[in-house]
Amino acid sequence: MMGDAGMVEKKIGASDYLSLALYAFAGFGLEVVLLMILPSVLGVKSSDYTLLHQCIHWGITCLLWGSMAVFLIQLSKRKHDFDIMKLNATPDARGWLLAIVVSVIAIAATTVVWEGFKPVQEYKDAVRFVFQNIYYLFEAALILLTIAFGQKFGETLFKRDGLPYGGMFLALTWGLIHILLQGGPTGIYAFFMSLLYGTIYIMLRKNVRYSYLVIAVVFIL
Repeated sequence: MMGDAGMVEKKIGASDYLSLALYAFAGFGLEVVLLMILPSVLGVKSSDYTLLHQCIHWGITCLLWGSMAVFLIQLSKRKHDFDIMKLNATPDARGWLLAIVVSVIAIAATTVVWEGFKPVQEYKDAVRFVFQNIYYLFEAALILLTIAFGQKFGETLFKRDGLPYGGMFLALTWGLIHILLQGGPTGIYAFFMSLLYGTIYIMLRKNVRYSYLVIAVVFIL
């Protein structure tokens, strides 16, 4: 008779990891829901937000995204036997070099799109700058989770690793939604960046801690 561990393992398949990846992607939509609710609560249109209103929006969004990230990490470990926080393989020198090269390409692409260094172009005041970049850190967490679960889904489905399935999944979800919501140029940029983020994850041997650090820095810059 098979033990409990064997029974759990037998039930876990590609569709389970696909569900996790889709949940991570759906986490981005929590901000859309907030955009529909918060203006009524604050009594002001989102287009008329003051600095205080915008900081409230960013703060609540971070809380929602952070809660979603923690929930998915725990769900993945408990229900799907996939603890991404324990994937601590140390990237080798070649992996770090390639990740840095990809990061430079990504930052260069962002600089071209923004017509200047992004943090400088975005800067309006210190308070807004701090809150917005904290917001980016939480968004980067959902980006990484979407990649990590999408990567596991691809590897489980196709029985082959080494390809950036997670980046492809992010491009086909987060990237395409940018096309629908913000138009072709922005969507193409998000699509391209998704593939680069997924490549960074692979180059760093799917080490979540290192990957998050690099992806967050690239995303901010």
